[in-house]
Amino acid sequence: MNVSDITEAIADLEDERALSLVEEALAAGLDPVDILQNGIVAGLREIGRRFDAEEYYLAELMMGGKLSQECIALVEPHMPAGSGAKSGVVILGAVQGDLHDIGYKLVSTQLKLAGYEVHEIGVNVAPMTFVQKAQELKADIIGLSAFLITTLPLCGEVVNYLRDMGIRDNHRVIIGGAEASHGASESMGCDGYAPNAVQSVILCDRLMGRAATA
Repeated sequence: MNVSDITEAIADLEDERALSLVEEALAAGLDPVDILQNGIVAGLREIGRRFDAEEYYLAELMMGGKLSQECIALVEPHMPAGSGAKSGVVILGAVQGDLHDIGYKLVSTQLKLAGYEVHEIGVNVAPMTFVQKAQELKADIIGLSAFLITTLPLCGEVVNYLRDMGIRDNHRVIIGGAEASHGASESMGCDGYAPNAVQSVILCDRLMGRAATA
């Protein structure tokens, strides 16, 4: 079988077929990283493309996200354990007023594959909570997800709190989500923006002074 079959099943929202294909791929000894990146994540990207093209609507987008998470749950136990030193500590969450977790959960999976210690702190998280968690967990990077235009300014509040408390240099702040952008990152004083999960790893590697993960 080919992982592209998984991509197709997820994109077409064929729940039973997608889950069955993932199980078959694992049983056949296919690379779990390949299954994840070129099968499951590729399928979710295709759902996103169809949503942008108005071929799918919000209901399909949410269904696709749920299906992808179920497929990822099957693959995660088979992922190779990190063989080197920990890449860094990252906390991830959706800012206050935002209840979407699909995007940052994909980022979480990719970062874990790259050797990062990742803590998901949930949705609808207040700016000060991000700061407190970053201190508590000694996070190198704070990842903020903003899916709504109304929640984007709260990313800047996290940066402002870090500055006011004199700990801005202790934590890097990155943003992502539907309403995030390079321009928004710069204007709020964040350390970077990533448009997708793969680019998030590259961004975190750069901020940690590591060679970018291709």
